[in-house]
Amino acid sequence: MSNKISIALVGTGNVSSTLVRGLEFYKNSIEGLWHPKVGGISLSDFTIVAAYDIDASKVGKNISSLVKTKSDFGDITVQPGITEDVTPPHISKNGQIRSASYDEFVNSLKKAKPDFLVNVISSGMEKSSGKYAMAALDAGCSFFNATAAKTCTDQARKEFESKGLIILGDDLMSQFGGTAFHRGMIDFMTSRGIYLKKAYQLDVGGNQDTQNTMAEETRERKRLIKTESIAIESPVPFMSTAGTTEYAEQLGDSRVSYYWMEAKGFLGSPVELDLSLRTNDSTNGCNVIVDSIRAAKKAISNKEFVKTDIISAYAFKNPPKKMHIRECIKAFEDAFTN
Repeated sequence: MSNKISIALVGTGNVSSTLVRGLEFYKNSIEGLWHPKVGGISLSDFTIVAAYDIDASKVGKNISSLVKTKSDFGDITVQPGITEDVTPPHISKNGQIRSASYDEFVNSLKKAKPDFLVNVISSGMEKSSGKYAMAALDAGCSFFNATAAKTCTDQARKEFESKGLIILGDDLMSQFGGTAFHRGMIDFMTSRGIYLKKAYQLDVGGNQDTQNTMAEETRERKRLIKTESIAIESPVPFMSTAGTTEYAEQLGDSRVSYYWMEAKGFLGSPVELDLSLRTNDSTNGCNVIVDSIRAAKKAISNKEFVKTDIISAYAFKNPPKKMHIRECIKAFEDAFTN
């Protein structure tokens, strides 16, 4: 099987724009790449064959005009996506939506023939994400779900694997974002014999995904996912709250995470940590996206579907099989980069 990877993007917002710029930049550089090669595959092996959105102001335009950079992918025209959810008014200019029927979308995917359909639509579009996963299966391509929607179920995995495909998810964990950093701190404290008693992580962001997360149901779902993802790093239970608390438009695509931790050491001596972390959401996620897609391509080529658990644990907050952060990174690198 060829090392070349073709992808179709669902959602042409900040993450897709950053990914397109990254694939162009990394044809001639490896600066800033976490893993220059995964499964023997480099970023120059990627190609984009299709892009989809429901924002009427984006449909019909080429990718280059959206990402504002010259790109070999500029001849890709954004096509209508599908929607099964009530669309928030801020998700498109003037609230205008252009969507395709399910069959139209599947036929478009079959024509494009991507290896992976990459779902990077905004949070809160749970039913739509489920439909995109189903469409990928029907069209014969693997599926990558960056959203918090629960798509990577045992049943879905069996259905994808029966066709020689992989489904990866759910809820992308950025390379050095709020959750990964929080987990790393707890892991290090535990490794030094310091045990956590209480903690919180409060996130403030300024992009559309954060704005969508403000819907109470979405916010609670993502809060539960983050809290459970963080808890795995501690060998003892601790009181914890983690999640997005506010949308601040002035932050743009940046996110600020505020941490407070209280732990106990020798003779119960107090250890208290209070800090903040500011990162860019889109760039923070792209290393993980390209790593996991390359690993999945290699796993499919070798028919090693059992390694899907390693990839999802490495890349997502809510994978089917949770692993400690240090453990999943080592397992991923042992399997795909050595």
